[in-house]
Amino acid sequence: MADQTCMVCNKGFQPENGMKWMHDGKWYVFDDLGCRNRFIANPAKYLEAASA
Repeated sequence: MADQTCMVCNKGFQPENGMKWMHDGKWYVFDDLGCRNRFIANPAKYLEAASA
């Protein structure tokens, strides 16, 4: 059972198993390293989509 959905791939995952990254003073947790790296490369893309 997933507790959180990855903002990059929309896959459900357990936050304690995810990959963390701090951006602008806020921690974000991702499904895996690939999703974290895609976020790092273009955070505005994912933050804009999440706020829409």
